[in-house]
Order: sequence, then structure tokens, then C-alpha cells
Amino acid sequence: MNSVQQFHRFFDDSAVYYPCFVPLDRAIGEHFDRQNKPMSRFIGTLILPLAKLEEAAQYTGDEVLRVSAVISTDELADLRRDFYELPNIDIASVEIKLVGAALTNTAWLGDVEKLIQQHRNTFVWVEIPTALVTADIVRKLRHMGAGLKYRTGGDREELFPSPQDLVTVLRTAIDAALPFKLTAGLHRALRYRDEKTGRLHFGFLNIAAAVATLRAGKGEAEALKILEGDDAAPLIHALQSGENWRDSFRSFSTCNVVEPLNTLIDLDVLAEGDVHP
Repeated sequence: MNSVQQFHRFFDDSAVYYPCFVPLDRAIGEHFDRQNKPMSRFIGTLILPLAKLEEAAQYTGDEVLRVSAVISTDELADLRRDFYELPNIDIASVEIKLVGAALTNTAWLGDVEKLIQQHRNTFVWVEIPTALVTADIVRKLRHMGAGLKYRTGGDREELFPSPQDLVTVLRTAIDAALPFKLTAGLHRALRYRDEKTGRLHFGFLNIAAAVATLRAGKGEAEALKILEGDDAAPLIHALQSGENWRDSFRSFSTCNVVEPLNTLIDLDVLAEGDVHP
């Protein structure tokens, strides 16, 4: 698998979210505009709050907008069937965030399974905090056909998991053959420290290489070393020589899809012409 294939539909477009907060009409227009450029092959769905879908339908024109609808466990009842009948809105997936009582009991598992049964053509991701990513929970998600969504950053320090926590979550998901997506904080291919906030951000290339390492049967210590590495060469080698890491690491959400793609160009993982006209 070459680099273009490895990153196919890898970057989900979360332009309306922190820290970009792009207005909805502009976010949809720019998302459609990218579909006519070489970078389109790398861009996944547009991530939108469920409450914005009806408004989004006003800005699609004659084009079909593939979206992933974000809801909380408290809003599951709001995912009405008529959302699936909105003109030119294709709900490709739903991303459910655990809130409130769902953080202290597992009754939400039944609600998620019911949702999957009702909407079999819609993939369901469940955002789970570190403490709840247990072998039992991920096995149940795998059994019902859902995927794990895991947060790797945000607007507060506590939203960034430790490197060890991230590696443990990756291993737990991989051991259960549970696909996952990540969200927040992954702006660049290599890990870096944000000059304004001082926070250390994970590199998505580091994470991909750590996933390839774990899928190859190596231990958490080796994956942790890769996750904290600053040299691109061993990361690229791990991706080229390892098993298909995309079977596990399906995508991640980024509010600026161009920025992470440009960092892959800077590292010669992708060519300029692969991304830009």
C-alpha cells in the first residue's frame, strides 16, 4: 500500500468545531470545494452536531453532503428517522459521546445496540473516556458492530491523555479487533509543543506507527517509544513494513484538513501534487 492509499479518507472535516469554529455555510462550501481537488481522496466526512443537520440541508445546493452526526447519550432519542430524509444529507455515521449517567453505568450499551439495529447503514462511533476503555467494553462494542472514538486533545490540559494511557487504549482496541477513530489535537504528523499553550500534542504519524507496531505483536514499551519519537524516518518505516494499520485506525477529526496534509508533504510522505492542484 502506497502513501496515497494509506491516508485515503483519513482526515475527517470538523471545521465547525474548536479551535476553528468555521460558520456552517462556509464550512459546507469549503468541504464541497475540496471535492474537486486532488486532496479530496484524503478527506472523509464533514463532522456536524445533530442539531445542525436541518440547517446544513439549506446549504447543499444540488450536491449530496456526507456527514457524521455528533450526539450525546442524552440526545439519542433526538435522532429521529426524518433526519435520514433530509434533502442531500447522507448520514454516513453517528458519533455518540458518553455524558451524565452513562459515565457511571453501562445501560448506554443497549441504547447503542438499538440504534445500530434501527439504522444498519449508519456506522456508530462511541466516544469513551480513558477509564472506561476496558477489555469488556471494547469487546461488547465489537460484537454489536460499533467503533471506538477516543479524544486526544482539546481546549483544556485534562483532555490530553498521557502517552501511556493512549498506548494502552490503542492496545486494548487492537486486541479486540475494534476499529477506532481519534479526535482533537492532531494537527501535525509529528508530535509538537504548541507555542501559545505550551501543550505537547501527539503526532498522527506517531500514532499510526504505534498502531502498526502493536498490530505487529510488539509490546507497549516499543509503541510508547514510537509515540514519543521526534524522527520521522522510523515512523515511516513502521508504516511501510507493518501490517495494515488502517484496519484499526480508521480516521481522525481535524478542523483544518489542509494543515495535517501539508505536514505529510513537508516530510515527503506525500507529494505536493497528491494534495494540491
